[in-house]
Amino acid sequence: MTYMNAKNIATFSIVALFTLVSFGTSNVSAEENGGYNMVEDITPVLTFTFRDGVETYEFPVFEMGENFADNSGTSFSVEGTVANSPLLHKAMDEAYKYRSSNDAYDYQLKLFDVDVDFVKNGESILFLDYNTCRVDNYQVETLDSNDYESYFKEVGFAIVDKIDFVCSGLNFDSDLEITKNSSFTDFGESGFTFANNMKTAVTLMFENGAEKIEFPVFNLLSGYAESNDNVVAEFQVEGVLEYYPLLYQAIDKSRQVSGLSTASNIDFDALVEFTNGTSTPRGLDFTSCRISDAQITTQADKEEGFTGKSGFVLVQQLTFTCSGMSGINQNFDALRGDLPVWKAPSISNEYVEPIQNTDKGLNAIATFTTDKGVEKIEFSMFKQSPVLTTTEDTGDETITRKATYPTLELRGIVGDYPMLYNFVDENRKIQGVAGTSNKNLADIDISITSGDEVIRGFNFVNCRATDYVVATDANTEEGYVKNKFALENIFDFECQGYHPNNPAYDAMFNVEKSNTQSSSDLRNTDQWRSGFTVQK
Repeated sequence: MTYMNAKNIATFSIVALFTLVSFGTSNVSAEENGGYNMVEDITPVLTFTFRDGVETYEFPVFEMGENFADNSGTSFSVEGTVANSPLLHKAMDEAYKYRSSNDAYDYQLKLFDVDVDFVKNGESILFLDYNTCRVDNYQVETLDSNDYESYFKEVGFAIVDKIDFVCSGLNFDSDLEITKNSSFTDFGESGFTFANNMKTAVTLMFENGAEKIEFPVFNLLSGYAESNDNVVAEFQVEGVLEYYPLLYQAIDKSRQVSGLSTASNIDFDALVEFTNGTSTPRGLDFTSCRISDAQITTQADKEEGFTGKSGFVLVQQLTFTCSGMSGINQNFDALRGDLPVWKAPSISNEYVEPIQNTDKGLNAIATFTTDKGVEKIEFSMFKQSPVLTTTEDTGDETITRKATYPTLELRGIVGDYPMLYNFVDENRKIQGVAGTSNKNLADIDISITSGDEVIRGFNFVNCRATDYVVATDANTEEGYVKNKFALENIFDFECQGYHPNNPAYDAMFNVEKSNTQSSSDLRNTDQWRSGFTVQK
């Protein structure tokens, strides 16, 4: 089926009543399953072509079963409110009836084709053609909130069909409109709201052009973790389903060469920038990347989308594996100045987290002291390891009492702290190199403050970075429906020493001496001038 035909079917399928082509003696129609809150009005429209006729439905939930880019399988699942769908339900019933039969046994509704058209505002943006499919499994389930809340009208219940399909093949629409060589396409802002306005822009640089895409969800999967082995640079993005010509050309190429030793994949560079629109305090430059995983799925939360409490969002999840990565830290050079490296100036920087939303107004202030200077940063979250645990379980029976080291984790919205970025970047250069565990260390002082008062403090000595990631906690569909995302820096450290501070307790025993005059302060009359005597 061509891309233009897909558009025509999609436009036709979203009217109030679907009038459908019939085959043989069957005349089948299906009612629209609309009325759901679909983010950006993107809906999967599925057309089932049976031997007895055709049925078309809008399912709010669609999930690919396997990695699309790897061409590893052709299964998918759908979920939607139980509706009047006679042929589809008959296929499900026959699948149960003949479940114990030989796989080669062919009954009337065993095999069928499924066209999946992703429709946005009445127009098709992407088209998938699954062929020779069968019902692999199904269930009817009432979705609720897992507690008493569903019994109230504003929450409610949803009775849904959950159906799994397995197919023998998948055709991806090949009528791709590829931009000309050396073209650059900026797809603009995603339209979502971000904490501190800090968002992620990814520029994919192919041989025949480049595409700049703002993804609301970004996760650095690996790259900075401390390891004795080579660590692959890998990152993942997620965003509302949209069509990007060069990106989908790379996905299609990945499918074509999957499992072949005689063909090469499309590789490209990726520039990731974390920016608030006016400045870019941090970035990551990836080289020689390929798409290792691609899936189209629906983010939803139990019954909430069906009952109207929340909604559904059809997203694309993409994983990129790269051969190289380097951190972009342009503010560090500006902070350091033009002095030559051998002069090693001591520099300092201070950054306060703009978000102030902690119980009783407590703040976690971290002061990093390295050989390059001092940087003071306020983080939203601070977590230390259980300090009374003296040994750890290594999983190796031959090592029974490995001593633990104090560790800490710091998390906050991506901000402007170039010295800490430089610290983790320098640690990555010696990643996996034997004998470097005592190189490039920092002291970290943590102060828990309430206003100007220090309530609690901790001194961590000789620390090294064991991992650093940038991640977005999207919380399934809520970030899209509520239009709120937060892009976090997460730093993990292991230290050689630890000392707690208790300023309030110390103040209890800091007794000030009274400022009274003692006899020793009086003048010695033996040394008075002549005319004065001392009585014995």
